[in-house]
Amino acid sequence: MEFTRKTMPEQHYIYVDCEASFTTPNAIAEAMASGFGAVFGFTQEKRISPLTMPSSIYMEMPSSDAMKFRAAVFVSAEDAAKAEGDVKSAAMAAGDVVMTTHVGPYASLNQSHKALWDHCDAEGLPKAMPVWEIYVDDPEKTPEGELRTEIYRSLSG
Repeated sequence: MEFTRKTMPEQHYIYVDCEASFTTPNAIAEAMASGFGAVFGFTQEKRISPLTMPSSIYMEMPSSDAMKFRAAVFVSAEDAAKAEGDVKSAAMAAGDVVMTTHVGPYASLNQSHKALWDHCDAEGLPKAMPVWEIYVDDPEKTPEGELRTEIYRSLSG
């Protein structure tokens, strides 16, 4: 697995808050489908052009059985200002990250997250939040074993 350190610019996004059982894969998939449905429905309604594929943003590490995340998509600052109701906006601060690309089923993403965490430990890099995933491929068009997910971990909080 390859790890890349990057300096990222400020990135704006719109999102819906989601929560699911960390130990129940179907609950996670259902929460993501609901969250992404709301976000992408909003982009269509407001004529917003997403800059990325769907993303999950984790502002804190999961505790016990609860996994809280933001079902999100990165957008321009102008489009982020259109957020309203359950669809909120935020910006990822500019700063250093380390990233890797997971290839394979979403169910094994935790293995790539652990590898990234271990890499940070081995290199003496700080492990800050947020952590986010960008789902590069459409799971309806790409075989499960070939799905690519970019995983980013902030180094500056």
